[in-house]
Amino acid sequence: QKAQGNCRKFGKPINAGAPYKWAKPRYGAKVVVCANCQITPSMTSSSKMVACWGAVEDIGEAGDTRSRAEALRSAAETAREVGEEYQESADNQREYFPDSEIADQNEERAQALEAWADELEEGADEAESIADEVDELESEKTSLEAELEGEGISEEKRTEIEERLEEIEGEIEDKTEEGMNAGEDAAGNCPE
Repeated sequence: QKAQGNCRKFGKPINAGAPYKWAKPRYGAKVVVCANCQITPSMTSSSKMVACWGAVEDIGEAGDTRSRAEALRSAAETAREVGEEYQESADNQREYFPDSEIADQNEERAQALEAWADELEEGADEAESIADEVDELESEKTSLEAELEGEGISEEKRTEIEERLEEIEGEIEDKTEEGMNAGEDAAGNCPE
């Protein structure tokens, strides 16, 4: 068995003898990924929607709330761009074929993508707001930890600070989970 080049998803080399997955799209080159990766529709399709599908994958791969907000905002921008392409296609088709059903379908898809972009931006706003709240909690935590390290602190004050630190940890955990779920419904509403 020969080396298969690099994994399409992560770019790591697939050495000779290493397990891998592959697909041959109808149009385009063979797609090869390492055994741990999945071949996604965005890797094998020539549809205008490929960019949107890839953006949804990026949302799912975001590592924290702030990067999720960025991925949601980027997906919204992508949706608007693809929607403009569909609208342009509809306009061109109507110019030459006034009663074209395909033009109607393209215009509907453009409108659906615009609505989806609005949903994604709402999710991004929510994720950013949550990320800001987590930053405030982290700042309060750092301040309280510094106060706890100080000398001359009463036992009562120490207990009060330790209790608040526990509360903050729980709030950070809850907010982080909430932030990682921000825009989940919108991401799942990618138009067909």
